[in-house]
Amino acid sequence: MPPMVTVDEARESCATLPVTPRHETVPLAQAAGRVLAAPVLLAADQPPFDRATMDGFAVRLPGGPVFRVVGAVMAGQAFTGAIAPGEAVRIMTGAPAPAGTTVVPLEATDGGRQGQVTLREPAQPGRNIAWQGEDGRLGATVLEAGLRLGPATLAVAAMAGATSLTVQRRPRLAIITTGDEVDGSGPGAIRDSNGPYLLAFAAALGLPATFRHAGDDGVALRAALALGLDEADVVVTTGGVGPGDLDLVPRLATTFGFTPRFHQVAMQPGKPVYVGTRSDGRLLVGLPGNPVSVLATSLVILDPLLRRLQGQPPRQTLRLPLTAPVRSKARHLFLPARRTAEGVAPIAWNGSGDLIAAASGDCLLSLPPGSDLAAGALVEVLPYLGMDAGDTGRLPR
Repeated sequence: MPPMVTVDEARESCATLPVTPRHETVPLAQAAGRVLAAPVLLAADQPPFDRATMDGFAVRLPGGPVFRVVGAVMAGQAFTGAIAPGEAVRIMTGAPAPAGTTVVPLEATDGGRQGQVTLREPAQPGRNIAWQGEDGRLGATVLEAGLRLGPATLAVAAMAGATSLTVQRRPRLAIITTGDEVDGSGPGAIRDSNGPYLLAFAAALGLPATFRHAGDDGVALRAALALGLDEADVVVTTGGVGPGDLDLVPRLATTFGFTPRFHQVAMQPGKPVYVGTRSDGRLLVGLPGNPVSVLATSLVILDPLLRRLQGQPPRQTLRLPLTAPVRSKARHLFLPARRTAEGVAPIAWNGSGDLIAAASGDCLLSLPPGSDLAAGALVEVLPYLGMDAGDTGRLPR
């Protein structure tokens, strides 16, 4: 096996991975969560006209306190007549303000009656009007490429006149779990938790994914890899990446034209991790077989890779105070934990197979080699996917 890399070296390798941008155009209604590949420009001045910002009367100065009412203008309409000094029109919020007028709020008048309106206070020129182009001029960039689209930014795109957007194409995943023992019928059989986890992981990122299982037979695994490469940009495997006789993934990856970027990472859990690249831009990511190792390596290795393929930076981690002392040894330890009102609490667990304990938390503590931290010390925290804002799914106590 190639030399082991540190967690920082693995992260740097993922961050510098050569990426060929792949774009597609989607309707505005389907662009939520996508990453813009081209800027959005204003198709017209914003506002497109001098717009009343309040219900009331558009009055022409000088004049007052009594103005003759000569018409009305509703939102979506325009007043086409002439307004002389001392005259006014009833106006609604959002309607074009007639040239030369100022808008007096309804509550600052007597409401108007018998063809006239009386102001309760003197009118000030240019009040309560949003001027044409004050928010942005025709052709101005309102959304930059590389932005992840959410409700507010999609509203800006719609306001700018966009009906479709050019976005980064989402990578397609092919998930393959390995191992004769997985969902087998013998005395050593175990249930496959890695497949459901990775399918949910892909869904949380909004990525299309397929799933299949292959045993420890080289022919079956080769066939599964071939199918995955036909249908996906990234093939993700679990198990079969260690130094054992039946750990076939790295050897088969070579026959499919992959070059390893790294194969072992000095982390616990999750030491055997394979990341390979191919000249056509496809990736093969081989994760370990133990379920907590899959959880850890998916957050530390897989997630940044998938985000980079979409033009996104890695997720931001948190720094929180420990509620209990922790210690790591020779490898970078990723310890299951739970966020609380006091900080972050380590969870007692029984190693990389103890998914029940790990899933009772909502994050991993990132503890570099040789860490020996007392309660109260700040520590880096990696929230589980979907729990970035502390949403554990539990009712408060």
